[in-house]
Amino acid sequence: MKYFILVLVIFFAVDQLDAQNLIGLKKDKVYEVLKKFYPDFAIENNTNNKTYKYIKCTDVLNDQTLLIFLSDKDVSTSTKLMSSYSNLEEVKKKFSKNYISSGKDSWKYTVNGIVYVVKLKREEWFFTVFTSQKEK
Repeated sequence: MKYFILVLVIFFAVDQLDAQNLIGLKKDKVYEVLKKFYPDFAIENNTNNKTYKYIKCTDVLNDQTLLIFLSDKDVSTSTKLMSSYSNLEEVKKKFSKNYISSGKDSWKYTVNGIVYVVKLKREEWFFTVFTSQKEK
């Protein structure tokens, strides 16, 4: 029974990963969307980086971290999800179902005429998913 509940929790957390496209939103709107569509992710306000401007969110239960990168004008430009390998197959299934494959571990999708690319990279201890607007 515990295993079944854990699988359900992981499924719903992974299902929220792309519930809302965050790219192109102003910083204030990003916070609104995070609270509504990513309730399992806690926003960390203690991040400090002199190179990148970003919002960091963590989902401790499912061992995931989401970074939303911002421009100098506080508009989100890309996202990076770092996740435990226990979520890999579910993430790949979701992307394959909802996006167009554009190669091994790579997908694309279109929102309001803008094409976005999603790239999955396997690291030693975790995997990352980088999403950004397709370069013109």
